[in-house]
Amino acid sequence: MSRGEALKRIALVVPSLEQGGGVPSVAEFVCQAIERSGAFEYRLISLSTSARDEISVGLTQPASWLRGVRTDHGVWRGRPFTRVGAFASELEFQRYQPRPTLTALLADCDLIQVVCGSPAWAWSVCGLGQPVAVQCATRAIVERRRRDATAQGFKAAWRRGMNRFTDCLDRKALQTVDAIQVMNPWMLDYAQEVNTGRDVLIRYAPPGVDAERFQPAATRDLRSDPYILCVGRLDDPRKNVELLLEAYAALPVALQQTARLVLAGSAGPGPDFWARAKELGVTDRVDFILSPDSEALVGLYQAAAVFALSSDEEGLGVVILEAMACAVPVISTRSGGPDGIITEGQDGFLVDLEDTQALADRLARLLSDEALNRRMGQAARETILQRYETGVTGQAFLDIYEELLSQHRR
Repeated sequence: MSRGEALKRIALVVPSLEQGGGVPSVAEFVCQAIERSGAFEYRLISLSTSARDEISVGLTQPASWLRGVRTDHGVWRGRPFTRVGAFASELEFQRYQPRPTLTALLADCDLIQVVCGSPAWAWSVCGLGQPVAVQCATRAIVERRRRDATAQGFKAAWRRGMNRFTDCLDRKALQTVDAIQVMNPWMLDYAQEVNTGRDVLIRYAPPGVDAERFQPAATRDLRSDPYILCVGRLDDPRKNVELLLEAYAALPVALQQTARLVLAGSAGPGPDFWARAKELGVTDRVDFILSPDSEALVGLYQAAAVFALSSDEEGLGVVILEAMACAVPVISTRSGGPDGIITEGQDGFLVDLEDTQALADRLARLLSDEALNRRMGQAARETILQRYETGVTGQAFLDIYEELLSQHRR
C-alpha cells in the first residue's frame, strides 16, 4: 500500500453480537485477525434477532410504524458497534431482508464479511455492489432439528413454517455470495452442491484457538482425582449432555469411583439431567461449575484426564480446540464440526450419535491407559499448532479478502 493510501474497509456483520455464544466468539476472532494484520479497517454491525426490539418496526407495535427501522450504538468487548433493527420483526424471515438503514451503513465499505450460524443472514447484504463473504456453521433446519422434532401445537407449527422460509434463504444466500467460509465437512459439501457450476470461493475456514493462552500444564496428574470434562451451554438440547451422563454411568465401577464427571458452562443441565443422575446413583460424582472465569477455565482444561462432547449437532466445537490445545485427548460424537477436527485414533476419538456404549468404551480406554492418553494428548496439541492456531486460521480469512478485492477491481 502506498503512502497515504486509505485502508480498505470491511463491514463485519453479525446477528445479536451482544448476546454471547459461538457466533460472537467467531466474530471476535475475525476482529483480532484484521487488527493483527494492519491491512484493513473494519466496521462492526449487529443485526437484531428479536421479534420485539425497540429499534425495529413491529407489525403489532403501531408506535413503531412511523419512526421506521432505527439504529443504536454500543461498545462490545472494547469495540464500537452499530445495532440495526428490522422491518416486521415478528416474522423471522424479515430479519434476513435488506433494509435501507443497513444499506446506508455499508455504502462506504469495500467488502462485507457476515459471521453467522446459518447463512440466511447474508441475504440482508447481498446485491449492494460489494463482494460478500459469509462464514457459517450450519443450516437453520439442521440446527433446530432436535428442538422441533416432538413439539406440538400452533407455536410449533409456526416455527416449522418459519424454518422452511429460512432454509430457502440459507440456500439462496449461499448461491449469491462471493465467498463461503465453512466450519465443518458436511457444510462444505452442501455449499459445493448448491453452487455446482458457479464461480464462488468455498473454503474450510474455522476460527482458531489461542495456543499461548490454552497450553498444556507443566504436569498433568492422571492418577490423583482424574476427571472427565465437558464445557458448553449445557441447557441447550443440542448438547445432549444426557448421553455423556449415561456413558459415565456405564463405566466400570472401579473407574467411576476414581474419575469424576465435571461439567462447566454459562448454563447447567436441567432438572431431568439431575433426576437421571440420581437414578443412576452417580450424583455425588458429577460436578457443575457455573461460568468459570478465563483463568479457571484454562485450569479446568489443563488438569482434565479426558474431554468429552456428546452433542447432536456442532457447527465447529471450539471447546474441543481449547481442550486439544491443552494437550488433553478428546472424544466427540460425529456431530458435524468435530468430524473435521479429530483424526480418529490419533488425536482423539469419534463415536456415532446416541452410541452410549461406544462413548463409555472410549472413556474407559483413555482413563485406563496412561501412555495412550499422553500420546494422544500430545498429538492433539500438534494438531492445533499446525492447523488451528489463530495465526494460521486468521490468515485464511485475510487471503480471502485479498482475493475478493482483487477480483472486484478487475
